[in-house]
Amino acid sequence: MTVSDGAAAPAPELPSDSISAWVDARRPRAARVLTAVFLLLAAFIIVLEIDRLIAGSLSQDGAGSPLGSVIGPFALASREAWGYWASNAAAGTGSVAWLIGISLAVDLLIIVVYVWIFRRLIKRMTPARRPAASATLVAAVVFEAVEFVLLVIGAILLASGGAGHVIVTSELFGVLVACASTGKWVFLALLVVLLLRDHVEGVRRSGSRGFIAELSVRIGQALWVHRLSAFLIAGLFLFACIPSDGVLDQLPDIQRQWVGMGWPGLGHAIAAGAAVGVAALCALVLGRARSRALVSAADGFNSYAVPTSGRDVIWWLVPIGIWVVLFLLTLRTTGDAGFAPIAAVFLAIPAIVIASYFVTAWWPSNIDGRVDYPVRAEYAWLVGDLTAAATVGIGGLGLIRSFTAPVLAGPGLSGGGWPYAGSLAALITGVVVVMAAPRIVLWHAVPDPLLDPAQRLDRPEDAALAHRHRTLLVIFFLAGVAILAFLAFFPIQLATLLGGAAVTVLALTAWGAVLGAFTVAVQDRQPAPLFRVMRLRANPVLTLAITIPLIVSMILALVDRDDPALHAARGAVEASQTDDAGEDEGFRSVVDTRLAALAEAGCLAGTNGGETFIPAVVVVAEGGGIRAAYWTTRALEALRDHGGCLADSILLSSGVSGGSVGLAATAASTKESGAKADLRKLAGPTTVGTGVAALLVGDLLATDTGVHFPSLWKNKTAWQDRAALIEQTWIDAVPGLADPVALAASDRIGIPVLNSTDARSKCKLLVASHVAGSGELTCASGAMSPAATLPMGSGCFARMDWATSAMLSARFPIITPAARLGERDGCGTEDLQLIDGGYAEGSGLGTAADLAPTIADAIAEWNMEHDDANPIVPVLVFMKNSAGYDLREDLDAVSAEPLVPVVGFAAASKQAAQSAWIQRIGGAFGTVGTGSDAASQAIDDIHDVLPALTVVVAPSTEPAVVPPLGWALSGYSTGSLDRAIATQLCPSLRDGVPTLRSLTAMVPDATPAECSDRAQTD
Repeated sequence: MTVSDGAAAPAPELPSDSISAWVDARRPRAARVLTAVFLLLAAFIIVLEIDRLIAGSLSQDGAGSPLGSVIGPFALASREAWGYWASNAAAGTGSVAWLIGISLAVDLLIIVVYVWIFRRLIKRMTPARRPAASATLVAAVVFEAVEFVLLVIGAILLASGGAGHVIVTSELFGVLVACASTGKWVFLALLVVLLLRDHVEGVRRSGSRGFIAELSVRIGQALWVHRLSAFLIAGLFLFACIPSDGVLDQLPDIQRQWVGMGWPGLGHAIAAGAAVGVAALCALVLGRARSRALVSAADGFNSYAVPTSGRDVIWWLVPIGIWVVLFLLTLRTTGDAGFAPIAAVFLAIPAIVIASYFVTAWWPSNIDGRVDYPVRAEYAWLVGDLTAAATVGIGGLGLIRSFTAPVLAGPGLSGGGWPYAGSLAALITGVVVVMAAPRIVLWHAVPDPLLDPAQRLDRPEDAALAHRHRTLLVIFFLAGVAILAFLAFFPIQLATLLGGAAVTVLALTAWGAVLGAFTVAVQDRQPAPLFRVMRLRANPVLTLAITIPLIVSMILALVDRDDPALHAARGAVEASQTDDAGEDEGFRSVVDTRLAALAEAGCLAGTNGGETFIPAVVVVAEGGGIRAAYWTTRALEALRDHGGCLADSILLSSGVSGGSVGLAATAASTKESGAKADLRKLAGPTTVGTGVAALLVGDLLATDTGVHFPSLWKNKTAWQDRAALIEQTWIDAVPGLADPVALAASDRIGIPVLNSTDARSKCKLLVASHVAGSGELTCASGAMSPAATLPMGSGCFARMDWATSAMLSARFPIITPAARLGERDGCGTEDLQLIDGGYAEGSGLGTAADLAPTIADAIAEWNMEHDDANPIVPVLVFMKNSAGYDLREDLDAVSAEPLVPVVGFAAASKQAAQSAWIQRIGGAFGTVGTGSDAASQAIDDIHDVLPALTVVVAPSTEPAVVPPLGWALSGYSTGSLDRAIATQLCPSLRDGVPTLRSLTAMVPDATPAECSDRAQTD
């Protein structure tokens, strides 16, 4: 066929066309892989959450074991777990059998997915090695099947009881399960070795990267292009999806609050879902805009060929304009905007970039393009779409992580009704979202060319589309700025309205929108002359916005030119009238005064031997965030409700972190009892949401710009860092925390000792009234007591309220900043940098152990001087808010001789363990009977009930939601702690273990608790 002269020749195919076709062809496969990854992650999360429930089921002697240890690589060392489950005293063997059955059902999904993955990898092996690898996979699956059958039999035998327990606890059954599990892991490890060996030899033969290495490099390069979205995904996955206790339990517990708050909780859930949707949309739109730069480069576009225009300078003027607006608004609302040195750096960065446009010099006119632009563009486009899908999928995984334990633990954990139904609905929603999220990758038919990375924007015929593109970027940029401005000015209000999860996602998304839109806006222009000199292909926006300010702020701190007012502790109240801020008494004098008050009060307790004594309770409150605050306050409330005069017989209280907050809330409370509603509000979602908003917006803006942009709360507009804002939420929950701190002894907590740590000297610092201040930043004095403690007088804290003084002990870095105190605060001539007291010693027992000899000497002397009166006997009440899974303290097996030097290092930590501190305190307290027969006899009788004169008030371990280490608690977590308090007051549930009831039973006027009552999760 002959083509006529008038016919137009077909347009040549551009690289962008093949890139688009490559991406579209691989979308289905990418969606399948992402689905498999999500299913595998979801299954692992469920199995690990079930493992935590099973580990909470303890035997009669306090032993426990997760299922993972029974079927893990070291299964032969955990054969005795079946015996623990058979004699379980926490939830009953039927409960464990049910959990094992659910775990096995989910494990089937894990098996199917990993077999599918291994089969695909085996297909890529050298043909000669495939049979061996396939046989190894079959062997692993056979052992997996044998293990599965044995576990099913074991679960049935556990549930049957009687003779079934005899079989399941036999040595033979444990060995069979362990051998099957070990065989499975051996063959899986061998399969991995075969795959790696084939890969390495293939690379050696070809002289190039193998498939796995090449894929990893290309995905890594693509993630670098979309690093803002990747950072958001990594952060969400870390805090929302990893099944672990402590801090990583905080975000899941915030999500559990949704089902216990009624309509506000539903609103928080909807807000969180909307925030995730906005984040995914932002990742998709800006991700495709970022990918367009690489696709256009593959077509031959070179930013160095774009003529310089005034538009290039406009975007660099934006940071300066934002700083000016922040400065003027701050000056207008507070009257004092300040000017920290970092402000000069912030303004200098864009100013230098702009100045380079007006300097006549030689700039490189061009830089050769990369030969691998097409491949980079392909992966950047596909991975960019995957990040949008992953953002949604991780939201679903977070729901699975949060609600697996509440659902599988049963309706009894939540009291049934809406909380349990809501938890089940949330779990199902999570599964649906995880399954549906990968479908986002298949949305390749984009009707609007604006979202098509293959559409060029640099040619004259693309002017209309380029204008729409710039408009979209401005909208994203301004929307991000608006969200950040609202979060900075209304942090508490938005945290209350939207909840902590939504605020977290919105703040990160807003920063991504601002920085991402700025980056995309300048990526199609010539790099600034300053960066062309450096032969950079693009303007390093993220380096300028994040890395340089971070480095400069560190340098300013090193040369003592940072901004001490940024995180200065609040101090706006009148000094307490009950405290003398000028001259502090010595600790012995304070103790003597308090002992005289206890003797005059006349609270009497009796022993089983008929001895009568005056109790002097020493309370130690372990650290642990809001969990510790809630536990400490509830335990002291239980002591007041059921201990008679015992609650007014507290000699001293030593607190750390959240334990200090609990002591402060108790001391400041105006309620004799029934403060549970205040505690629930204290543990609500507002605190965490406020802290996150201030961390990611207000504090970050002040740190980078030097402008202390104010926030608004209760008609007060002022600069408040995240610590001050959190204190405001505490005061809103417990109004008494706004009262001036009273460091003199009180009936509620005795002599208060709040433990903090100075980051500069690495010494402890006590918020107390009995330390003689020297003003020197050292704790090296040989006469210092407590040991390694800064001598700081109470004048340093005289103008603080209870909330601020407690926060000095509870400033866990990152979550809350280090408090700056100095000469202006009456704290000596050098600045202090105070952080969480748990950095020095987390239990509070260390300080009590240092003070115990002085306390014991004072009591012994009093007993000798008042031999005809009832003796005073100290009793340690250790409020330990963390529960362990296995409560035994077994001896380890004899170590192999080559390992002895390594294993022996554990002896050092043993000397600083809580049990060692309790031994030291008990040993000191045991000497108060010296010279007093009545005291000696009373101590001997008390030892029969309270060994070492100590009661450890700790939550009982059960299959339940474990309260997190953070500043918010769900109804599930508070319910767990409330049930644990009820258990402490019911000795029949904890035979042989001293509890609060063991102590309160010694007081004649105590009101015994109704042991049939149980705390509810309302």
